[in-house]
Amino acid sequence: MQPNPAELEQQLYKFQYLKQQRDMFANQLELLNVSLGNLINTKMTVENLKDVKDGEEILMPIGGMVNIKAIIKEPEKVLLYVNQDILIEKTLDDSREFIDSLIDQHKEQITFINTQVQNIDINLRGLSQAFQPRMPPK
Repeated sequence: MQPNPAELEQQLYKFQYLKQQRDMFANQLELLNVSLGNLINTKMTVENLKDVKDGEEILMPIGGMVNIKAIIKEPEKVLLYVNQDILIEKTLDDSREFIDSLIDQHKEQITFINTQVQNIDINLRGLSQAFQPRMPPK
């Protein structure tokens, strides 16, 4: 039995809504993955500081593929932004712990969003079947 035009319109609206939600989650996922990659690079940089001596010259990443030469002062301490306006000084170990907690949060969010995308995909597949032409029984 074919759904009536009102039911089809309602299913089409639901399909479009779910598709928009899926696109939104996919964008969030992309941003989280980029941010996670940055956090992992930051953690590696902090870990490498444990081998640096006061006054030693290093290459310091400043974004993308760009590095500058820098002389390190007090390598056992790092300045860490905890939000847009607040910068705090932490030890290398405390910084690693803070970064690890952010990495864990990102991974949890990625898992959650992946689950949401999978659920939406299942719903979209189910709805798309409503738009498939049905063959009359023989």
